Amino acid sequence: MKFLVEIDHPKTGQPLSLEAGRAFIENVILPTLARAEQLAKQGRIIAGGPVAGRIALRFIAEVESPQSLDRLISGLPLWPISDTRVTPLVDFTERRAQVELLLQDR
Repeated sequence: MKFLVEIDHPKTGQPLSLEAGRAFIENVILPTLARAEQLAKQGRIIAGGPVAGRIALRFIAEVESPQSLDRLISGLPLWPISDTRVTPLVDFTERRAQVELLLQDR
């Protein structure tokens, strides 16, 4: 199963101190990127990456089930403090076959 995953860290409007910003980078950003790189090497993230200029990720995950996707996403350090959207995807050939069936029924 393939899913489009969109993870966005919302802006709070409050600027971080230099120390808090450094801690955020060291404790959240870098570990999230490292985990995403591992998932890509394992073939669980098959495309995507960080969004340019934002604290956000977009990727296609290929997993066995919605439960395994949930584990993948919740294992990212950025997840607990982010807005996350997941969209299930259908293969192009499956969609084409379904549309062709619709045409035959008419």
